[in-house]
Amino acid sequence: MDTELIQYLKDYLSKNDIDGLIVNSTNEFLVEYNLLEYNSRYHLTGFSGSTGDVLFTADKIYLFVDTRYHEQASNQVDENIIDVVKIPLEKTYLNALLEIVPPYFKLGMVSKKTSKRFYDLLLKNLQKKNSTIKLLNTDPVYDYKKDSISQISYNVFAVDKSITGQSADEKFEMVKSFAGDKFDILVTSLEDVAYLTNLRSYDFEYTSVFPAKALINQDGVKIYSDCNLPYIGEKYKALPMSEFENDIKQIERSDVFIDDTQLTINDYKLINPSNKILQSHLNLFKTVKNDCEIEHLKKCFERSDNALRVIYQMLSSDEIYTEYDYYEALVKALKDNGALSLSFKPIVAAGTNSSVIHYSTPSKEKKVENGDFLLIDYGGYYEGGYATDTTRTFIKGEPSVEQKNLYTGVLKAFLNAYYNNYDKKASYYNIDKIARETINKSLSEEFPFAHSTGHGVGISVHENPPRVSSSDASKTKIKENSVFSIEPGAYKQGWGGVRLENTVYASYSEDKIVMNSFSHFPFEIKLVDLSQLNDYEKYYYMKWQAFACI
Repeated sequence: MDTELIQYLKDYLSKNDIDGLIVNSTNEFLVEYNLLEYNSRYHLTGFSGSTGDVLFTADKIYLFVDTRYHEQASNQVDENIIDVVKIPLEKTYLNALLEIVPPYFKLGMVSKKTSKRFYDLLLKNLQKKNSTIKLLNTDPVYDYKKDSISQISYNVFAVDKSITGQSADEKFEMVKSFAGDKFDILVTSLEDVAYLTNLRSYDFEYTSVFPAKALINQDGVKIYSDCNLPYIGEKYKALPMSEFENDIKQIERSDVFIDDTQLTINDYKLINPSNKILQSHLNLFKTVKNDCEIEHLKKCFERSDNALRVIYQMLSSDEIYTEYDYYEALVKALKDNGALSLSFKPIVAAGTNSSVIHYSTPSKEKKVENGDFLLIDYGGYYEGGYATDTTRTFIKGEPSVEQKNLYTGVLKAFLNAYYNNYDKKASYYNIDKIARETINKSLSEEFPFAHSTGHGVGISVHENPPRVSSSDASKTKIKENSVFSIEPGAYKQGWGGVRLENTVYASYSEDKIVMNSFSHFPFEIKLVDLSQLNDYEKYYYMKWQAFACI
């Protein structure tokens, strides 16, 4: 805990006449996987999760974390100094924050690290309390730490059309055909820019994107970046990032499309008020994968499956390895099988650590002993810049009855969610509902299913849309060739947990929707109690295992 930083921020509150400050985990591109070196919340708290922001006041520091990070946050921060606000599954960060902020409160927020949508919602609710928001031009934590933060040199490369299925110019024409005669589309999502340009980079850890913004109109696409970019297409023009602000300010009397979940309030305020602001749905284009992308992903997951076999072989031996040994072996196996980067830091959690949903630090001391669960959640990036994501839970030696009960309950949830007879009106919400209801029937409340059933997978390992959860955002029809995970799990703090995840794509067959898994890694036979599977579940379990191979 950096006590000098805490005092610096207390002084900052006084100098800027604010009562509190939001300290973000993200950067100016609102990325999920921000490098810890660039993560202001991490510098303040020591919490290393991918999401979760802080409310800093002169009296208290509040760290807000969702259900994936409840246990991890408590393990990583000093709870004598930091109040960990553990947000339940049914509540949002916004609602949790509003419960703490008192009336007549002056809240400071960094304008370059806050989305327009979140700002609008927060301001609307704070005004009901006679509270206000002061937008800050710079991040005080970054200002405090900037001399020790290194700069990244990006090597940006083009992905072949045989993988992307479309050239950048063809993607522009597709977007143009939907947008109309006069339009301007602001693109500030790094994944959307990477999709449009067919460019990737592996220099920013756990992503395949590069820092850039874009402006699309009927004439073409301007790409703003300080990276050295290769040729993109006839309709694309590369410009330095410094020209972005001026070009946005010059747009007048146009239909300007934005994604207010990805556009910062700083960038939004650049838009001339003479324009008509409309919601962009550009992110939907990358949600549906074409045949080339699907075929490429199949090859990527085949290589990811090959990497996981190394873990299975290590577990099957008489040797006793640590979590870190398994972690190192997995990373090496991914790279040996063609991975050019990791899509996220692999989770390698043994024994009681398997209950930490996003366990992030494999231990060099924690040995995987007989009777221990070993939960492996991992993924890689290959030559196309698309992520893989798979989870399996194994057992070292022989399981207990309770371990088999837990594993079988989670397996039942996956089988029912994956093999269900969906019609073409079904939504991603229906997938979550089936998985959640199955676990609730199979397992006691002491093993909660404390996260969503899945998420989109593509250029980002957590692509949005789609979402597979119990939220209203998931109540959209399942799109053909959309790619997403199905990953039910159940956990008991201090005891252990099980998660089984497969990334799938949806295909249409007559009037039905069929799920197709990219991974074909088998389930752990020793942990399955066949007597707990009904005939339907038993048939599909056997079908899965028959097509799987070690």
